[in-house]
Amino acid sequence: MRTGLLISLMIIFCSCGRKDTNDSSDADLIIEIDLLSEPESKVKKLSEFAANIEYIPLQTTENSLMSSNNVRKIINTNKKIYINNFEGILCFNMDGKFLFKLDNRGRGPGEYTSIFDFDISSDNKYLTIPNYSKLLLYGISDTGFSFQRTLTLKDPFLYKARIVPETENIFLPIPPWRGTEQTLSLLINLFGNTIHFKPNIYKYKMVRRTGEGIDEMQVYSIGKMVCFKEEFSDTVFYIDAKNSSFKPRLILNSHGTIITPERRGGLETAKEVRSSVNNIFETSRYVFYLCYIRDNQNRFLENRILFDKKTKIKYKLDIESRKSQLMDDLIGGPDFNIDYLNFYCSEGKLFSFVEAITLKKYVASEDFKNVRVSDPKKKNDLKKLADSLNETDNPVLIILTPNN
Repeated sequence: MRTGLLISLMIIFCSCGRKDTNDSSDADLIIEIDLLSEPESKVKKLSEFAANIEYIPLQTTENSLMSSNNVRKIINTNKKIYINNFEGILCFNMDGKFLFKLDNRGRGPGEYTSIFDFDISSDNKYLTIPNYSKLLLYGISDTGFSFQRTLTLKDPFLYKARIVPETENIFLPIPPWRGTEQTLSLLINLFGNTIHFKPNIYKYKMVRRTGEGIDEMQVYSIGKMVCFKEEFSDTVFYIDAKNSSFKPRLILNSHGTIITPERRGGLETAKEVRSSVNNIFETSRYVFYLCYIRDNQNRFLENRILFDKKTKIKYKLDIESRKSQLMDDLIGGPDFNIDYLNFYCSEGKLFSFVEAITLKKYVASEDFKNVRVSDPKKKNDLKKLADSLNETDNPVLIILTPNN
């Protein structure tokens, strides 16, 4: 493993991690969520869990054109918004003004074939993109991105990397695709030394090829913590920056119904999979996760869950498909889409989009005129915003702030 080279590349990062209102003061309080239990009720309106919502028009220029359908991830840090639209990364300020973009798709030096994940240093000076067996590093100035170097790796297969906030350590999530990986979770320092690791106790022999996905090793950040969940485990761990250890944070109790190494290996005698967790993210008060539960008719039912860490109550978001949405009863805007399949959570806020033409049509409708909201002034401001847009403008970014 050429982790030494990886670390030398990353050493220029300093004090990375995203600032948030959350911290790890309550991190040692392990929260258990019963994966198979029925939610207490459904959440249909934003006011049931959110405190504020903002609509940010993203400036439309020849270089900033984008489609909300292609967005893979959003990072909000240091008053800048970075949006991955698959082919590149666009940077806007918090007013929606376009600043610059990265558009280096290709197979040459400094180019990438696609962007499934990226990370920005907390000081806004560096961008890193894991691209299959390569790690690309770009500097960030006030005017744009500048390519610095490419690192080619053989093992592990680098598809994600997270720098532990306020430390000089890097977490490498290693998905169990081959079955023979030595570790699944590896923490190393800036000198390439192993600080801590979890050995792969789930090794298996591949009998036949089975499906693989990039989210089988799930990683997310909350406040100053990096959290992760391994494919064969019910436990979400966090990295304790004080002593560089892995500690349990959440237990998504599947009662032994999730995939096992035997099943992944393709053995016909393996126990049937009856549940799976496909994505997790957190805010200061809530855990959001997407899971599939097999019912008595042998169907996998999709469940989008909101768990209130304060009250210990589990809710089901009243969303029946990926494009179904929750009612905005805060200021009366279009329904808000919580996209569990992509990464739309950053700095404790949730993000969504509405196309300009859709917003204009909506605010001109009777539904908008008649909807009752908690903030009539912001409703009026939203109408003014929509009226100022052209139908072909960039989508409008929606920022939702959940309750604390």
